[in-house]
Amino acid sequence: MKVVFLTDSLSDLDGVGRYAVRLITAMEALRPELSVHVLLARKHRPTSADVPSHWKVEVALPPDYFYYMTPSRFLVWRLIGTRNTKKAAKGATLIHAIKDFPHSLIAVDAADKLKIPCVATGHGTYTIQPVLSGRHRDRALGAYRRFAALISVSRFTRKRLLGIVPENVLPPESVMVVPNAVDAESYVEPAVLTGGAREWHGKRYTLGIGEIKERKGHHLAIKAWAQRAARDPELHHFLVGNRSGDDYERSLQGIADEHGVGDRLHLVGNVSEAEKIDLLQRATVFLHTPVTAADGGFEGFGIVYLEAAAAGTVAIGSLDSGAEDAIVDGESGLLVSQDVEAVLAALDSLLDDDGLRERLEVGGRAHAERSSWEENARTVLGIYDAALNKKSV
Repeated sequence: MKVVFLTDSLSDLDGVGRYAVRLITAMEALRPELSVHVLLARKHRPTSADVPSHWKVEVALPPDYFYYMTPSRFLVWRLIGTRNTKKAAKGATLIHAIKDFPHSLIAVDAADKLKIPCVATGHGTYTIQPVLSGRHRDRALGAYRRFAALISVSRFTRKRLLGIVPENVLPPESVMVVPNAVDAESYVEPAVLTGGAREWHGKRYTLGIGEIKERKGHHLAIKAWAQRAARDPELHHFLVGNRSGDDYERSLQGIADEHGVGDRLHLVGNVSEAEKIDLLQRATVFLHTPVTAADGGFEGFGIVYLEAAAAGTVAIGSLDSGAEDAIVDGESGLLVSQDVEAVLAALDSLLDDDGLRERLEVGGRAHAERSSWEENARTVLGIYDAALNKKSV
C-alpha cells in the first residue's frame, strides 16, 4: 500500500506536524508494507528528528498562506500543486490530505485524476472557515463532496462542520471522529537537557503553549494569570510558541505590565522537544484558554493538553473549543467559559488547593495513558480500507 500524504509540516513545533509524524509512524508500525511519500508545503518549518530517513519527503505544495492568495495566484498554485501531487501519487493506493483546505482541495483534485480515494483530516479552523467564506465556499463544498472520508480530530469540530454543510454534500456517516493522541510514556521520565539550566528552572510558574495569535487565547490566560500574580509574588508565566512581533504579542506584555507583573511574563518563542517536555513537567498549572477569534478561528483539539496530562501537570482549558475533547472536566483538568473571571477562579482553585491539583494530576495522567497513537492509527487504516473497498465496488 502506497499512500501520499499532503501536509504543511512534519515539525515538532506545531500540532499538525506532530499529528502527521506520530500518526504515520504508528500506521507504519502496524502495517510495515506501507510505503510513505510525504509532500510538504513551501516555507515549511524544520522537519522533526523523529521522521524516519526511509520516508520519501519532498517540497511540492503551496505555502501555508495559500488560502489567502489573490485569485490568480491561488489558481496557479492549485494547478501546480495538483500536478505535483498527481506525479507523486502515480501508482499510489490512496491520498491523505493531513493539511486542511485548500491543500485538501489539491489532494482530491489529484486523486480524482488518478481515480483513487482521497481521505482528509479536519483539524479545526480551516475545516470550517472555507465553508463560511464567500470566496472559497463553493470550492470547499466541492472538495468535501468528493472525499472518500473526512477524519475529524474532535467531536467539537465535527459538530461545527455538520452544522454548516448540507447532508447531500457531506453525509454525517462520512465524518468520523478520531481524537488526537499522545505517547504518554515519553513524558514520564525527566527530560534530558544539554547546555545547563534554563530560565524556568527554580521558578514556580504556569505554562502556555501555542503560536502567538488570538485564537490561542493567550490574552485570556494572561489576564487571569496577571491578576493572580499581582497577589502571588513568586508566580511566573512562561509562554512557548512562534512569536509574531505584532500588536497582539505586544498587547500580552501590556497586560502583564498593567498589573505590575511584566517582569514575570516570559515569551520564550519556540523551544526544543526536550525543553518543551521539561517545561511541562515542571509547571504547576498548564494554562491554555483558546477562544473563538474575531475571524472565526478556533482550537480544533489541542494535543498540548494531552502532553501536559502525560507530564503530570493539570490543565485549564476553554469550553466551546476542541479542549472539550482533550480534557475530562473535573477528572483530568478543568474546563471553563471563555471569560477572565472563570479562568481566574479555576486558576485560584488549583493553586490554593493542593489536594485538588494532585487528584487532577493523577486523573490527567490516567487519561493520557488511555490515549494511543497505535489505536488512532488502527482506526485510520480501517478508514483507508473501507474507502478502498468502496472504490472497488
